[in-house]
Amino acid sequence: MTATFLERFGRRLRVAMVGGGIGSYIGETHAIALRADGLWDLVAGSFSRNPETNAATARSWLVPAERTYADHRALIAGEAARADRVDAVIVATRPSSHAEIACDLLAAGFHVISEKPLTDTAADARRVAAAVAESGRRLMLTHCYSGYPMVRQAREMVARGDLGRITLVESRFASGMYAASTPPGAWRVDGTEGGVTALIADLGTHALHLAEFVTGRRITAVGAELARVDPEHVAFDNAHLTLRFDGGARGRCWSTSQAAGATHGLAVTVYGDRGSLAWDHDTSETLWWRADGEPDRLLTKAGPGASPAALAAARFTAGHPDGYALAFANLYRDFAHALLAEAIGEDPAPYLADLPDAGDGVRTLSVVEAAVASDAAGSTVTVDA
Repeated sequence: MTATFLERFGRRLRVAMVGGGIGSYIGETHAIALRADGLWDLVAGSFSRNPETNAATARSWLVPAERTYADHRALIAGEAARADRVDAVIVATRPSSHAEIACDLLAAGFHVISEKPLTDTAADARRVAAAVAESGRRLMLTHCYSGYPMVRQAREMVARGDLGRITLVESRFASGMYAASTPPGAWRVDGTEGGVTALIADLGTHALHLAEFVTGRRITAVGAELARVDPEHVAFDNAHLTLRFDGGARGRCWSTSQAAGATHGLAVTVYGDRGSLAWDHDTSETLWWRADGEPDRLLTKAGPGASPAALAAARFTAGHPDGYALAFANLYRDFAHALLAEAIGEDPAPYLADLPDAGDGVRTLSVVEAAVASDAAGSTVTVDA
């Protein structure tokens, strides 16, 4: 498929990056993921507001000086004037800048690959979603955990009815990243960007998206108890949410940066009236399937019982771990296939089906803001998504 698309299109997709310079963990993650399938060429960027870091990053990735720009506006002007302009631009800056950058890129006719959360407010997320619709371009939101084979297996099993009627959902992102100290990235808790919801938006949206992605249900109401476990934090660093989903399911979501000793802490469990599924990022190659009245089954990536979606997302045979980088790369592969299919006149829908987009960004941030309102009111709040 890949060879056919590239042969018919005649080249790899060209991509630029805004942010993600040397010292940025997420920039390196994107660089690895986009190269995994040979579908993208990173050819331009504005990698840092610091000129030295910007230039050094460009050199390290072999981006020519004439396509290394001071900021996203210069990138738009420079690339728009080129016959070989980039097809898409990665936005890997802090969330507070996402809305302006993404809207400017979409208006200029570029597809966008955005880090999550989509923005730092639901209002700005809606503005980006409107810009996507108006531009006719596409935006992929890198909720990367949806790229894991066994997460896609769980989604497929729920969709085909294996669990029956979905009744209960539990998700969590219980990280210990700020439990013992304040490492780099303190903006998530110090209030300088994103305000009181910065940490919840950063971690909690992953857990919320995972709950919606696997179940195919949308969160409609939330009750919340928010806390600052570390009294020096300006932003809330612990959130316990009770959730209502369309279709009647109830749920809970816990996100925190204070789970000392946690390796990663992301997990989701979905219960139906016929059985349950449980996935934990710390054992990401497996999925527990517990059908009512039957022995528990531990499903393994690319092993017996693997669904078509899981097999399509698995890069190696059972027993050979894929891991985080290739889960991330699955999103880049699917998005590339969608853009290539569309460019040659084919239907992109099959490749977009499992990809997070601006709508996901709007919904998760709407839940976060409803949680703040719920905590303040001491009652359940309807989600305005």
